[in-house]
Amino acid sequence: DGLDFSAQPGLDRNEVLELFRCDFVAEAANVVLLGGVGTGKTHLAIALGMACCQHDHRVRFTTAAELTNAFVEAKREGRLSRKLEQLARYDVVILDELGYVPFDREGADLLFGFITRVYERKSLVVTTNLPFAKWSEVFHDATSAAAVIDRIVHHADVLTLKGASYRLRNRGIDTLPSIRAAAEDPDN
Repeated sequence: DGLDFSAQPGLDRNEVLELFRCDFVAEAANVVLLGGVGTGKTHLAIALGMACCQHDHRVRFTTAAELTNAFVEAKREGRLSRKLEQLARYDVVILDELGYVPFDREGADLLFGFITRVYERKSLVVTTNLPFAKWSEVFHDATSAAAVIDRIVHHADVLTLKGASYRLRNRGIDTLPSIRAAAEDPDN
């Protein structure tokens, strides 16, 4: 209810409100929120998670880095299967900040394994500042990135949030360096 649609005029209000009915969970579909720093991705993901809880769905919120580190640690302790089983019990896993912190090869492979495991069984809500073309930077090669994107986007609503940081508006800062660089990048 608190989303300032005037700060995100490119978002279709009806599409967003439809997501909050949480029908995507019964369909084991996903939601991807793409956009720059401060555009409201995490805010929207948390609100969507809260709506899912209100519809009696089990929800887990974690950052991509936290989840990947947990998988690496569980593997080293010989309890990876148990950790994967535990996470697969949730109806929705919110995976925040995919792409903010690079993974090593092992971490990327473990995250890929989790995404494959929940594909068409559970729902993911993914927030990222990286356009799909740059996911190979996270998953170390184009083939792995394409496989992850394919599984996440196959049954997904993809919303793009644009503009300057909501947190920095009215602060005299037009945009952040990372957003300026992305705007100047012809591949973005």
